[in-house]
Amino acid sequence: LPRPRDPCGGSAPPPLAMPAYHSKLVGVEAQEACSCAILPLKTNCRGPAPPGVPSEEDIIDETLTYFRANVLFRNFEVKGGADRTLIYLTLYTHQCLKEMERVTSKQQATRDLGQLAIRAFVIPGDNGWPLGTLFPAPANRAEG
Repeated sequence: LPRPRDPCGGSAPPPLAMPAYHSKLVGVEAQEACSCAILPLKTNCRGPAPPGVPSEEDIIDETLTYFRANVLFRNFEVKGGADRTLIYLTLYTHQCLKEMERVTSKQQATRDLGQLAIRAFVIPGDNGWPLGTLFPAPANRAEG
């Protein structure tokens, strides 16, 4: 294919292929649900994730650090369960930000985000799942 012409008469350079940021936790052995790694978290809340080391970055830290860059990528090469978890958390972070568009106080934000966290949501395999076939459907509803 011929290269597009530069308005100044030269030939335009090919577009740069910027890589997305992948999780540093790819390759860490972890339980999985829908091929997402259940990684350690720095939290006091009980749940299926093992406790994280307070001085180390966890998957939530990675999600927030890489959010601005990763949200711009249309394609993302999945290198493991930690990347799927990063993608899912990026989508959830985006939903949180959309929820906060009309919030006027910290109390309202806390209430609205708490409601978002417990609201029923679509899972892989359901109609309306926004990430298509990037995630396999769960073996059963308990996995999802």
